[in-house]
Amino acid sequence: MSAAESLQTIDVKTWTGTEILGSRELARRVRAFLVEQIDKEQPVTLDLQNIEIMTSAFADECFGKLWDRFGSESLKTMIHIKGLTGNNKAIFRFVLENRR
Repeated sequence: MSAAESLQTIDVKTWTGTEILGSRELARRVRAFLVEQIDKEQPVTLDLQNIEIMTSAFADECFGKLWDRFGSESLKTMIHIKGLTGNNKAIFRFVLENRR
C-alpha cells in the first residue's frame, strides 16, 4: 500500500472534542499521536477547518516540537494540514518560520 492509499484524515475538532486548541497539555497529546504515525510511516491529514482558535502555545508545543525533532522534509511528507485560516494560519506559520 502506498503512502497516499493509507492516508487517514482526522477532523481535529471531533477528535479532540474542542474547537479551541489552546493548552500545551492538549498539544502534547496530539503530538504523541503524530509521533506514533510518523514512527509507523503512516501519513495523516489533520483537518483544522472547524477549529476556532489555535494558540501559539499549542502550535509551538505540537507542531514546533515535531519540526525540531523530525525536520521539515519528514513532516511535509507525513503530516498534511488542511483547513487553516485567518489567525490560526498566521500562528502556525509564525511558529514554524521561527525554526528555520
